[in-house]
Amino acid sequence: MSRRRTQPALTTTSFALLSHLALRPWSAYELAVERVRYFRYFWARAERGIYQELKRLDALGMVTAKKEYRGRRARTVYSITPAGVAALRDWLESPLAPISLEFEALLRVFAAPLGTVDQLKATLEKVRGAVAEMTAFNDAIVQEYLDGSAPFQHEAYVRTLVVDFLTDWMATIERWVDRTVAEVETWKDLSPEGKQERVRARLVAARSRRD
Repeated sequence: MSRRRTQPALTTTSFALLSHLALRPWSAYELAVERVRYFRYFWARAERGIYQELKRLDALGMVTAKKEYRGRRARTVYSITPAGVAALRDWLESPLAPISLEFEALLRVFAAPLGTVDQLKATLEKVRGAVAEMTAFNDAIVQEYLDGSAPFQHEAYVRTLVVDFLTDWMATIERWVDRTVAEVETWKDLSPEGKQERVRARLVAARSRRD
């Protein structure tokens, strides 16, 4: 028989925060600025409304809030409660949401015929820059784990699984940008003339990469 209990209205963002608070107490500032390092890449919504969400979790009894003073300055530090730990454990065995992707550049590619070929090229170059930025960030994280100096190094056996995924993800996007730029560089405009003939070859190549 499942041990899952009826949950209050918690969201994935709730659990993102609870998962950090299960490690140790944090202030809202630490969660928002210093420590939630990867959430912006695979759950960006966790960065928005952190302060409000922590207050909601406090009201639900999932965390407790305590004022701490450093000199004259006060900060609120949040700690997970047994109810929060139980909710987090139940979430780990709950049904998984379908895989989804939020990638604005792909929306701009879909809408590209309404603009210009130069705008499309600019979008692709912005993606290339974003990939370079994240790759540098990810490489620094990799080096921290290799050096044994990463925050929560004791959980490297789990956390580096995420690092492994993000490394491949960035490499995949970079290869897509390279292919797409090479294709778009041959276009004088965004009309379909002279471009439809390459569709089949592109789809066959995509399927062969999967195989």
